[in-house]
Amino acid sequence: MQQRRTVGFEEEFLLLDVGGVPVVGVDTVIDWMHTNLEPDESKRFKPELQRVQIESVSLVHTTMQTLRTDLSTARAKLATAGRDCELLVLPIGYAPVCATPHCGGTEDSRYARIHNRYREMAQTYTACGAHVHIGVDGDDQAVAVVNHLRPWLPTLIAVGANSPFHDGHDSGYSSWRIAELSRFPGSGLPPYARSADDYENRVATLVESGVLIDAHMSFWLARPSDVYPTVEVRAADTAATVDDAVLQAVLTRGLVQTAITKLEAGIEGPHIDHQVGAAAVWAAARHGLTGPAIDTVEEVQVPALRMLGNLIDWIADELEEAGDTAVAWRLLTALEHHGTGAARQRIVARLGLKELIESFRLTNGPCAQFH
Repeated sequence: MQQRRTVGFEEEFLLLDVGGVPVVGVDTVIDWMHTNLEPDESKRFKPELQRVQIESVSLVHTTMQTLRTDLSTARAKLATAGRDCELLVLPIGYAPVCATPHCGGTEDSRYARIHNRYREMAQTYTACGAHVHIGVDGDDQAVAVVNHLRPWLPTLIAVGANSPFHDGHDSGYSSWRIAELSRFPGSGLPPYARSADDYENRVATLVESGVLIDAHMSFWLARPSDVYPTVEVRAADTAATVDDAVLQAVLTRGLVQTAITKLEAGIEGPHIDHQVGAAAVWAAARHGLTGPAIDTVEEVQVPALRMLGNLIDWIADELEEAGDTAVAWRLLTALEHHGTGAARQRIVARLGLKELIESFRLTNGPCAQFH
């Protein structure tokens, strides 16, 4: 068995009042963490762009079992903090209800600059995503791996779709978060880059042109991390359940290791037409796994489930090598039976948005997440 690539996970969560409306509560929750947890634990919970959000950062893992335990523990702590602070913590990709047009920017100088630069787009953006980090060997390899990931990012969007509701109604999209993200400059599939220097020059051009705040910021769905020795994939909405999160980690690690194997064989990532790539991202956000998808290499429309099957076939050898085949099939079977987070939200929302929020909120009980 090959040495497993490291995996880390960042999750963004919404903070709501008892009525289900986003509430400025991150400072209260962070204070609770500092009071009730050890310093090494509390520092893993951080503010995000909006003060109605909080982020949880995992440790670095090599097995999906330990990652799962880590994510479960973090969610339990957030649930306890939410209960004690009289807030609801929601693992969902976009606020289903927003009573006010502005949900409060974090009082951080960089975040303040982001709000000032993008104005209404940033001030009303209540999106929460799942960020998967997979270890790689150097900047050039990271860029080359991202080139290989580009055809599969729409499928990861479809699998991880968990935000169908917006402003109190069904948006018609499986991932309204991706639809909202597309309004920002430089969103969607990352550009094809020939090297780390080429990638950095592309980012620098966007910063110099004024559409990005700094080189640490981009809206692409995958990128070489500028903090860790990893590739960071940000295609999925925040996962409804820990199992949904682990599935994203399993698929992403399989894709990264497959890319590295291809690169070692001298095979570079495929070039994709920019407009076809944008269409594939839109189709994934619109339909999730329940409708058509776009094969960006063949440039044809295919069922989304076929694209998922193609992805599994593409990474099958690396799943086996990493010892992830069994967990992948268990999680895919659960996905087949229960649907994506978006599909589950729509089922529960038939009873009303109040029931949806109650079913999806983090709790410490045996029914901690809806299945």
